[in-house]
Amino acid sequence: MKTKASTGATSWRLWLLSGFVLLSAAGLYGLFSYLTSPSVLPIRSIQIKNEYRNLDKAGLQQALLKAIDGGFFSVDLQKVRNAALGLAWVAEAKVSRDWPDKLVVEVVEQKPFARWGKDGLLNRYGQVFHPEKPWRKKLPLQFYGDEEKSEMLLAFFVKEQKRFRQLGMSIAELTLDKRGEWRIKLSNGVEIVVGTEKMDKRIQRWLSAYQVLTQINKPMSRVDLRYEQGFAVNWQAEDRG
Repeated sequence: MKTKASTGATSWRLWLLSGFVLLSAAGLYGLFSYLTSPSVLPIRSIQIKNEYRNLDKAGLQQALLKAIDGGFFSVDLQKVRNAALGLAWVAEAKVSRDWPDKLVVEVVEQKPFARWGKDGLLNRYGQVFHPEKPWRKKLPLQFYGDEEKSEMLLAFFVKEQKRFRQLGMSIAELTLDKRGEWRIKLSNGVEIVVGTEKMDKRIQRWLSAYQVLTQINKPMSRVDLRYEQGFAVNWQAEDRG
């Protein structure tokens, strides 16, 4: 049977424990507020890792600095990462802290696979990006179409290129217009109008007859595959001097 004295002692200990917990919580909250203050342990340097050829380092650093809105513990790493990804030449970025005042940013640069439209570039994943400055280097491929269908164009190219290569040809230009019509231009200058449907079947029909067509000893200029049972060929005009 508990006495009043033991009950009072128990209550006193509970009050003491509760007070200790409250003081500890207040202390932790104060410490957290102090450490997460932007003025405490400010970020003093940014280290950019990995190699890149086309990315403007000064532009990247400026974008990263603008995104820093806190100290070492309070800085929003996702915001800094998004700032890096906002630059056209950045394909991927990873941001981490390095004690006591540094951010480390690992950057993966875009690798152009083809040109897209007038001023865009396409990477090997079918993603279109637009560099801030015109890219002057040559690429063997040119794509035209709606950017939302860029992955479709790349998949079509990869599939059909294999078949053209078997006959010593290669695709230099691929277009999918607003009507859904596919057009191909080969590296030898031949233009191929594929149409809007049965693309594989139509292309294979022409490729199957290609060896016979080359025996005519006239260079082709344009091929129209939009026929149910065949195709039409335009030949280059003879140079009469």
